[in-house]
Amino acid sequence: MLDRKYERQMSGKEKRKFEAEKMQQMTLKEKIEYLWMYYKIIFLIPVIIGVVIYLGVTMYQGITREVLLNLTITGGTGTELTDLEEDVKDLLGTGSSKETVEINSNLSGSADDYNSNVALSTLIGAESVDVLICTEEVYEQYNDQNGFVNLEELLSEEALAGGKVQGDALVLEKNDYMTEKMGVSYEPAYVCVMENAKHKENAAAFVEMLLENVS
Repeated sequence: MLDRKYERQMSGKEKRKFEAEKMQQMTLKEKIEYLWMYYKIIFLIPVIIGVVIYLGVTMYQGITREVLLNLTITGGTGTELTDLEEDVKDLLGTGSSKETVEINSNLSGSADDYNSNVALSTLIGAESVDVLICTEEVYEQYNDQNGFVNLEELLSEEALAGGKVQGDALVLEKNDYMTEKMGVSYEPAYVCVMENAKHKENAAAFVEMLLENVS
């Protein structure tokens, strides 16, 4: 193995030649691990840029438009969510053209997806998630961080009577409304309100609407 001190003294051309020779001696698995270890920041740049753009648009709309609810769905099927957006506007809005619902449904449902974890953590940290609909493994990851509101203290007694609320999550089995309007085909699906949500009252109203539609 080449001495680290000598490696630091190499010219750019020598380093590129050395890297190429080193890669040739590796197996495919070793190449992937090596590239991820040394260059993962490069791979994350598109994700980071995407999140920054999304947050920038959200902040701009927060100035020029009234956001009723920030909803994030992980593991979605890519279904068009226009009907869901209209349902939320009908529930929470006044009919003003400035009212909007922000829905982010491009994140993976796997807790092992590094890029999605970075994106979701960034959105939550920026207070751009009011309601999170996710798989059980994503729920467990953020539940360990005490990131959710206790729904038993947030929702009405009528909403709690159905028995689908378990502490800080509404736990739902697969149903037509979730599949057709929300693009959620997995089960169980966990519906949670974030502790740092900007629109907690609207989030509670949305969760109760969801309960009515899936009952």
